[in-house]
Amino acid sequence: MNHERFLTVPSTGEAARPFEELLDEASAALPSGFPSAASQVLVALDIDGTILTPAGATPRVLEGIHGLADAGAQVVIASGRALEGVTPVLGALNFMDGWALCNNGATLVRVSGGQCEIVEEHTFVPGPILEEIASAVPGAVFASMPHPNILLSAPFPNDEIEGSDHRIVSMEELASTPTPKVVVRAADMDREEFDRILSSLDVSRSHEVFVGWTSWADIEPLGVTKATGLESLRARLGVPAAGTVAVGDGTNDIAMIEWAAFGVAMGGASDEVRSHADHVTAAVENDGAAAVMHAIMRRCGVGGR
Repeated sequence: MNHERFLTVPSTGEAARPFEELLDEASAALPSGFPSAASQVLVALDIDGTILTPAGATPRVLEGIHGLADAGAQVVIASGRALEGVTPVLGALNFMDGWALCNNGATLVRVSGGQCEIVEEHTFVPGPILEEIASAVPGAVFASMPHPNILLSAPFPNDEIEGSDHRIVSMEELASTPTPKVVVRAADMDREEFDRILSSLDVSRSHEVFVGWTSWADIEPLGVTKATGLESLRARLGVPAAGTVAVGDGTNDIAMIEWAAFGVAMGGASDEVRSHADHVTAAVENDGAAAVMHAIMRRCGVGGR
């Protein structure tokens, strides 16, 4: 898989450390009451900046995902990406059976035999927020994510929204079409200024707004986060709360990091994200998420290091 290039966050520049050292640190950080049976474990993994580098997922990440799943743990891919952006990653991971949470918790997907089925989805009609944001952020481009077609107000810079199922439509069509997520992109605006403007608008009080590592924001229905989606799935699967793990690096991961019994921030995460975590592991290019997964495998007495 690693010959394929993926549009994702760049390397953090973090100095490499021995994997065994990272593994020992993650093992020591696991809560004392963490289950020793893999069947009582749910591990939620963000994609970008967590398990995916521009070159793909590393062998250790793949070993962790498949080792846990084969042992009976629930491995959940929990991403801000729409299903159309998650699907190629699932294929590259050879993630054939399990669960994916897309659109920051708004879309729950069952993966069976490599096929994806939307089991539950929360949508909203974005009209009022589009008008407010367009007025406050001149030149912003918008994307709406109703499955199976992504609707764009204009082409995104640098082909940042991948795939072929795109349609450029009028703002009127964007405004009236129910969707689980709207993306706002202002490529020429400083990220901090973009964040400041969005935080001052009514949309930040009426919806969930997550600003990424550039001037990019995901907007979902109020009260819908990765944490709410994961809690619903945990209850559905009967996994004890004590066996929940979440690993991520972005502001959209804070809710699930706080929700989990063992919340982990990646080495590339900001200080804000790190402050909500029980443990900080290495950056994505240094197999931080893999160290956590291998530590759980060690706790549960299954294959791996």
